[in-house]
Amino acid sequence: MTSLAVRPDSGAAPGSAGRPPDPLAVLLTTLDELETLSRFDVEPAAARADAAAATARELGRPDLEQRALLAAADLMRRRGAVAEAGRIAQEVHRWATEARSRHLIARSSFVLTAVFQELGDLAGALEHAVQSVDLLDDDTLPALRVDHLVRLADVLGLSRDPAAPERYATVLRLAEDLGDVDRQLRILNNRAYTDTLAGRFADALHFSTRLQDLAAAQGIPLDVGRLDTVARALMGLDRLDEAEAALAPGLAPEVLGSSHDGDAGADYLLTLAEVQRRRGAVDAAQATLDECVRRCVEHGLTSIRVRARAEQAELHAAAGDHRAAFEEHKRFTAELVEQQSAQRESRARAMQAMYETTEARRQSRRWRELSLRDPLTGLHNRRHVDDELPRMLADGGQVWVALLDLDHFKRVNDTCSHAVGDEVLRAVAGLLQQAAPGTGSLVARLGGEEFLLVLAGVDAGTAARHLEQVRAAVAAHPWGPLTGDLPVTVSIGAAGTVDVPDRTAAQLLGRADARLYRAKRGGRDRVVLGD
Repeated sequence: MTSLAVRPDSGAAPGSAGRPPDPLAVLLTTLDELETLSRFDVEPAAARADAAAATARELGRPDLEQRALLAAADLMRRRGAVAEAGRIAQEVHRWATEARSRHLIARSSFVLTAVFQELGDLAGALEHAVQSVDLLDDDTLPALRVDHLVRLADVLGLSRDPAAPERYATVLRLAEDLGDVDRQLRILNNRAYTDTLAGRFADALHFSTRLQDLAAAQGIPLDVGRLDTVARALMGLDRLDEAEAALAPGLAPEVLGSSHDGDAGADYLLTLAEVQRRRGAVDAAQATLDECVRRCVEHGLTSIRVRARAEQAELHAAAGDHRAAFEEHKRFTAELVEQQSAQRESRARAMQAMYETTEARRQSRRWRELSLRDPLTGLHNRRHVDDELPRMLADGGQVWVALLDLDHFKRVNDTCSHAVGDEVLRAVAGLLQQAAPGTGSLVARLGGEEFLLVLAGVDAGTAARHLEQVRAAVAAHPWGPLTGDLPVTVSIGAAGTVDVPDRTAAQLLGRADARLYRAKRGGRDRVVLGD
């Protein structure tokens, strides 16, 4: 096979000396450009990729046709067709493996890294990211090498791997040596963003400041996504006035209306609303959030709309309307669970479309099981409860359903960090699993800080004693190393089939929810089983 490292001879540029351009040289140049474009309009690039594939077929170069197909697949992914992009990338990867084409294996792994990342499989993404870097040829175009290294750093950063900062530092130096400002800006933004995820807000601020300085020096305005990154770093350090000032340039219509992430600026507005609310400007925050919600509805931005509900609950609380805050939080929790289930189902379908062999069936079963699990705690989720609870009720024995909600959990997130909050949720999940009586019980996380415990085959007295033991176990757990002086307690509301003669899951959950609300109003850190 002809090596893919072939480049047009420096003395035979396309069309030089009055000769017609060499089709092979033109094709190689086109493929190099498609693989290294940092900013582009998707539709023209897709047309160029399709034309390159047709030219490669005419020239009898299947290796170059595969490169063109892969470029087209990456563009499909950017348009949202993740499953189809993954299927094509898998086919190219198999072809390249059989043909022993290092470049194509590296490039197909590069695309598959992004596919698996978007499907939420960071382990699969990391495997392909490592391969995409390891198999690059020595004469790979420098810009292409930077892109592969950035994608590996991004996966490590999203996985909160301690190796991510050094990876970003290495690839940033390469981009600086190239003088490639676009790639430098992307690296600085991604480094700052993943630092905020890991709770390294001082580091995030350092790199977001470098991002601002470089953009200003080059006369490049920051889009709303990058402004959001800057503000998130400042918010993490409680520098709210500066965070609002950093977001201000995004309010210009020409900036807010040109979000590259397809969110029409809604995500940016949600961050701005949070900053305004935390600064005490409740009316301004409400107006900003209303505009965010309007854009979510107009553009079908379900994920951001769900998060906007959580912010609306915070705004109600800030305005002193705690009942409205509680109701909005319940809506947020319900929609979040529904969204997570829908996302997992979508990922399962995408994974199944990517594989067409026994591996496809194995992966499908795996994703089906994952769709029934909460990714943070490993507990079953609301979808599993909806499937399982009616079956448990149909067995005819006594069943008790308990809703458990962590008290003042927002203080843990705000005071200690969301990372600590996640660790608290995992610890509570572990305590609930340890406390589960075994056969006939079900433990699930419904979303946020709300859990569910189902006890089957026990009477009211046994249920009361068991739930009191659960409450006491959470309160007595040594939380100090995680939360310092902040206590972690749980309120519990429970209802049994003795309360609901027709044994419907909806009525049981509704009765338990009402009793949970009574437990909250009654002072928290308590169990309410009766009216």
